[in-house]
Amino acid sequence: MRGLLTVLVLALVTTGCTQIPISGPVEQVPVSAEPRGIDIAPQPPEAGVSPARLVDGYLQAMASPDGGYAVARQYLTESAGRGWTPDAAVVFDGVVEGSAETASVEGIQLGTLDEFGHYTAAPRALSHDFEVVREEGEWRIGAPLPGVMLSRYIFQRYYDRVPLYFMSRAGSHVVPDPVHMPETQVTPTAIVDAVLSGPSAGIAQAVSDAVPSGVSLSDEGATIDPNGVVTVNFTGLHDRLGDDARRRLGAQLLWSLTAIPRVTGLLVTSNGFPFTLPGARADGVLELAGQQGYQILSRASTVDLFGVREGVPGRVTGDGGFDPWGAVGVTAADLAVSLDGDTTAVIDDTGNALLMGPMRGELAAVPVPYTNLRAPQFVLGTLWLLGDDSAGVPRLITVDRVGSVDEVELTLPPGAILDQFAVSPARARIALLVSTGEIRSLGIGTVLSTGRMSVADWRPLPMIAASGVTLGDVSAVAWHAETAIAVAAMDSGVRSIFATEVDGSLVEELGPFSGEVEELTAVARLGGGAIALRTDAGVTWRYEARTRWTRLGEGISAIAYAG
Repeated sequence: MRGLLTVLVLALVTTGCTQIPISGPVEQVPVSAEPRGIDIAPQPPEAGVSPARLVDGYLQAMASPDGGYAVARQYLTESAGRGWTPDAAVVFDGVVEGSAETASVEGIQLGTLDEFGHYTAAPRALSHDFEVVREEGEWRIGAPLPGVMLSRYIFQRYYDRVPLYFMSRAGSHVVPDPVHMPETQVTPTAIVDAVLSGPSAGIAQAVSDAVPSGVSLSDEGATIDPNGVVTVNFTGLHDRLGDDARRRLGAQLLWSLTAIPRVTGLLVTSNGFPFTLPGARADGVLELAGQQGYQILSRASTVDLFGVREGVPGRVTGDGGFDPWGAVGVTAADLAVSLDGDTTAVIDDTGNALLMGPMRGELAAVPVPYTNLRAPQFVLGTLWLLGDDSAGVPRLITVDRVGSVDEVELTLPPGAILDQFAVSPARARIALLVSTGEIRSLGIGTVLSTGRMSVADWRPLPMIAASGVTLGDVSAVAWHAETAIAVAAMDSGVRSIFATEVDGSLVEELGPFSGEVEELTAVARLGGGAIALRTDAGVTWRYEARTRWTRLGEGISAIAYAG
């Protein structure tokens, strides 16, 4: 996978059970159960191995890409080995089944990794016959599945999610674009090489790439010194690049390199000569400490939970109390607070009036030519909300700080009606919950902010729980990390809250709930932030840790974290 699948060592793909049949007509070997707890180095095929054990060993051997998957290739026939190209990967759950002369994998495909490490959730049945044949008296695989086969356990245990960063179109902040790398492969050179590959198709329209075309890594690549300073050695980086372009380049590279925790700074060379970055020290090092302003998730001024009680907005206190702001001129039904805590938006109980102004200050009415206003949320200082047009069709609209109202252009599946939305903190992605007849679907779209605000490329987001069941009946969604959302959904008939990556690569249950989740709100943070919900019984809860929620009280009719 262009370097992303080049080092994954001593990993165990298959796992055992207490008793595995070694005779009889059918042999079954689990490949995605609980791990043994000990990593086993892949071994070449043993003499006299059965077809099922052959495939099992092959899957284990693919955990080590050393020598171009040299060990794995020993399980293949000579012709199959020549044609096998481990550039991409399939992530799956399943078992190896075999008889005296056959072996196959039976299970489900969870998703795929392309050659650059971009994950796509693609659930479907997986059934592959490896067409084992005799070669020099031993069983060998004649038809391997193209690419690398990774069990769910191996993928989640031995691969890291690495957020690459690209610049927003305005150049004001960085936008994450996750790829997945073997944990032993997360090196400065691998990260910079991944950045040079450019953004994924799903985010490309929303960002700009600060790396000029024609630039490549030199043979020296990128190295890190004991102080955490990464030196990136480029070729083709033109010295005539302006200060603004250099500023964007430095921010994009340095934030991408923060996937390595000990990174503190960046030094760039071009064709063997120092390349100056604006804001760098006298020795040419651009310090991470001076780049915090480019990270949206570091800008929040408050983590307070706000809400509405008896028509009055205020702050929900940790002891179940409520600190009201006082009268705001209307009976409030919903509210939103800006990320900096300076601006408040309130919708009245008719759903037809919107007021904006300073928190605890005087609010002014904003004329909005829509009715049934709802679901307000601030994103980068702009208010987003839903409202119905004159025909009663839900529309997504924005209101800037001076009260200018615009409708967001949406491209949705034919016949789909927008139910809910959540915009990513960097305003590059949007989670859209839509209804088509009786079917409700959650998908991710790309926010285009050049000219009139619009959303393009809505694509469904399959979410596969640890149980192997695809989550259904999504009723609420909120953004709680840079590339992750929290959703209220059903898993095998049980309503729970889940945290899921926007590419579907990880779905984690946070805790079950009885009744319906009316509202979900979150503080987006690196690694995940605070989450709160409100049930149809009028009870508000705050997430504390996995399966542990704190009851904040009753009587709150709307909740919101600053955003």
